[in-house]
Amino acid sequence: MRVFIAISIVAASVSSASAQFAMDHGHAADAAQAARAARAAADAKAAAIASGAPLLPSQQTNFYVGNRGTLKIAPRTAEELKADEAAAQAAWKERCRPTVVEDREGLRRVKYAERDCDLSRFNTAGN
Repeated sequence: MRVFIAISIVAASVSSASAQFAMDHGHAADAAQAARAARAAADAKAAAIASGAPLLPSQQTNFYVGNRGTLKIAPRTAEELKADEAAAQAAWKERCRPTVVEDREGLRRVKYAERDCDLSRFNTAGN
């Protein structure tokens, strides 16, 4: 019912705005026809929704994945999260290949094979 009310309000506001514009420019008959067509389209969609009939392609606004209107999102287990974190760490080590070197002042520093490996995904300074 709320959908029908929302569609009616939107259709009425669009229809009245376009009708006002057209009447201001000498197209009162065109504006009235456009308003009737918009109202008829809104009524047809509301009737199809109310009766459970399939909507026309121009009336459909739902998003479907695999012919299903709803998606079930299963919560991830702690083991899955841990496995994903381990895979991400392994991919990072493979790409960046960190090595520890000692500089001339005796400080240990980490060098990376790729640029920006020392930055987190949130710290993007210098990019």
